[in-house]
Formats: sequence, C-alpha cells, structure tokens
Amino acid sequence: MISLQWQDGVLSLLDQAAYPQQEHWITCSTVEETAQALSSGAILEEKIAAVAGVYGYCLAAMAHQELQQTPQFQEKLDQAKALLLASRPGSRELAAALDFMEHPPEAYTKNVDQLTTLLATAVTYDRQQVIADRNICRNGTDLMGEGTRLLLRTDRGAFHSASPCGALGIARRGWKRDVLEQITLCEGRPSLAAGTLLAQELSKENVPCTLIPDHAAATFLARQGAHLVLADGILAAKNGDLKAPVGTYELAIACYFHSVPFYAVLHADDIDLTAENGSVFGQEEGDPAAVTEGLDCGQAQGWTPAYDVVPAFLITGMITDRGIACAPYEETLEEQVKHAPRKMIVHFDS
Repeated sequence: MISLQWQDGVLSLLDQAAYPQQEHWITCSTVEETAQALSSGAILEEKIAAVAGVYGYCLAAMAHQELQQTPQFQEKLDQAKALLLASRPGSRELAAALDFMEHPPEAYTKNVDQLTTLLATAVTYDRQQVIADRNICRNGTDLMGEGTRLLLRTDRGAFHSASPCGALGIARRGWKRDVLEQITLCEGRPSLAAGTLLAQELSKENVPCTLIPDHAAATFLARQGAHLVLADGILAAKNGDLKAPVGTYELAIACYFHSVPFYAVLHADDIDLTAENGSVFGQEEGDPAAVTEGLDCGQAQGWTPAYDVVPAFLITGMITDRGIACAPYEETLEEQVKHAPRKMIVHFDS
C-alpha cells in the first residue's frame, strides 16, 4: 500500500495503524504537523517515517524561505531537525535521513537557492530508497528457479512509497516473472501482519498465497512445503547476527534443522559494522497487552520480546540492495557496506 505522497508542497501520510480497516490520510503542511504525525503512532514503518522526515524538513525551509542566506534560516532548520528527531526518539533511519539533508550531493550545493537545494535533496533521498527496494527485489528473485515454493516471515513491506519492498516485494516480483509455484505467508502473533496486511496486498494484484500460523512452520517445512524462506530483518551486526521481528528466530531454527535455505532481507544501510555481534541489540520486552488483548484470560499476564536476535550461523545469506552476502559475514558485509556501489535503475517501470 502506497503510504506517502508529496505534492505541491503538501505531505500526505497514510494512517498505517488504522489500515486496512480504514484508509485515512494525514495531511501535513508544516514541520510541526509532520512531527505530530510521526509521534502519533500512525506511522509504523521506520523507512516511511524517514522519508516523511526529509519532506518535513523541507516544509520548515518553505515556511521561512524569506530568511535564506541568513544565519536565522539555518537556525530554523536546526529547530526543525530537533523537533523531528524528538518525534521519533532513537530512530536510526530518521537520523540518517536528516543527516543526508544537511549534507546534500555536491552538485546540488552549487545552487544559490537553498530551498531548491533542499527540495532536490529530499526527492533524491526518496528516490534512493525506492531504487534500493527495487534492487533488493531483483537480487532476491535471482535466487529462484522455475517452480520455487516460497515461505515469507515478515512484519513489514506492506507500506511503501512506490512499490512493495522487502520479502513481500521479492515474492510479488517472482510471481509476476513466473518463477514461483507457491507463496506461503507465515502468520505470527502479536503483529498478525501476514493475514491483515500482506495477504491483502497480494490479493489486490491477484497474486495467490497461502496463510499458515507460525507454530505450523516446522511441520510445513518437514513436508517440503517450501524450497526457500525469506524473512525481513531490522538490523544486522558485523558478524551477521540479525535483529528481526518476533518469530524469525524459531523459523530460522526450523529451516536449519530441515536444511531449507533461510535468507534475511534488508538494506545495506541497515548493516551496522560498529555492532560486533547481536548482544548489542539487547533483550527488550514488548507490550504485554499485545498478547492478551481481545482475550478473556482472567488475570493471566502477557509476555513477548520486542524483537528476535537470530545467530549468524542459522542464516544462509543476506539479500540487500547491493548484492547477496554469505558467510564469512565479517568479510562480505564489510565489502557491501564499504566498497559495493549503490546500484542505480534507469527504468522505474520494470
């Protein structure tokens, strides 16, 4: 579902928390309104929040364009950055996006009009995310042969700014190129994203899929229900340990036991070479109400981790926008982050 639009100086954001029960759009004409939307809980996908942040930064510049070429203009931009960062505390993606806005491509800096430079930089950032998403889809489908049966475990990818991304985007592209025999979605609590979002997005394009509960995944793999398993990751450490949505760890174990290739899907920018291993991700706990909400379970307490940490040895490879990395990850991930160029796509309609 396209969840962000920028047109005529107005930013429109889909209320992701209300979708698909309700398709409600939040209109932002100021940086304050953008910050409010980002902090409201309506924007679930961090990469969409990052793109929204760069356009919110532009809204601040537009509101004070008469101050261009003065110290006051930069002060207003600094205030806008602080406001946006405060709306999403600890967001790695938003911080990187706003840093990109402060350090635009060199060719843009030759423009004397600062507002034009900022608008061009924001559009460039947005386009780079789209290109990265589509390169991930290409790299993922390169792994597939005709008749592949694919199992997905993901809590993201349904919300995007141009076309389906991540593991969902790979599945969609593989089906449209007639290399997939079957797509299966692994449904898991507490998100229930596979049934409520991913299946609906595939059905909109008449892409057939099967839905299974995550506790049935091991049995499904034992019966050779899938040749390949894809799971969206959140962050990868230098040694290949993966931070991922809850449920990914047990699926990786099942794949390892049944000798089914398990691939993580993430952007190369989500590889943190300063993190030696997965221990730096911690062991945060999620909202207990996510487990018990809607159930008549008396005084029973709920518990769920905020995310999983999957050890590197369980991961066959990592599909990124710059290629596919396999063990030894200390070498291949560093190569992708430091040396592999960003691959560009000329024809977006492909």
